[in-house]
Amino acid sequence: MSVDEVCELDPTVFLAAKDHPERSANPPDLLILNQPITDFATFSRLWKHSQYRICADGGANRLHDMFTGDLESQRENFLPSIIHGDLDSLRDDVRAYYESHGVEVLRDGDQYSTDFGKTMSKISERDNATSQKDVLILGTLAGRVDQGLGLLHEMTREENKHPNLRLWLFSESSLSIILRSKKTIVRNLQSSKLFTENLGLVPVYGPATISTAGLEWDVKDWFTQMGGQVSTSNHVKADEVQIETDGPILFTVERAPLL
Repeated sequence: MSVDEVCELDPTVFLAAKDHPERSANPPDLLILNQPITDFATFSRLWKHSQYRICADGGANRLHDMFTGDLESQRENFLPSIIHGDLDSLRDDVRAYYESHGVEVLRDGDQYSTDFGKTMSKISERDNATSQKDVLILGTLAGRVDQGLGLLHEMTREENKHPNLRLWLFSESSLSIILRSKKTIVRNLQSSKLFTENLGLVPVYGPATISTAGLEWDVKDWFTQMGGQVSTSNHVKADEVQIETDGPILFTVERAPLL
């Protein structure tokens, strides 16, 4: 396999207790979807490492409702930059609360795009298309299968539309990203203690030929496709994992509980 480009990724910077190293220069954006937020510790780390935080329509409901009981007093400390979408899911009480605190609420009535697509376009509009921008997505692959597959579809669609954006999906227990046609080096998977050993490389976007280093079951020039050979339930065995692929492939690694 001939691979000219090398992409180096360090997912630990978005979950670290310390500040993001690019906090002042090029901080990531945070997209909150209309799905349950089950882990406040993870949410608060992603919030800390981002600067522009956008709720996709009913995602504002999820953000608002997370702050109940002992957390209610903290709600005012977590105000999004904007609430955007067709707003058919946004509750009146939630809209009133955030508007009263100066949060912009912007409706996009386009019936041919999803709230995910609307918010991604908004993110792309405000960023320099010539620079790489990380977008942290707080969502889920649990629940309805069609919605989970739809989210994976929307991730690759939006990366194709906006090549300067890199999407990181933080679901209940995992981190997932799309690896493109290049060599990718993922760093600090063991030393950070932010991830478990469980890792998968899933060809959900079509067949691919992959080579790996740093896994328990490494492969070389290995053809993978749904219905054929698939590297799920693999294990991280080095602090640095290398993957080469000739087509887009879903990289997913289990997150460890935050201490």
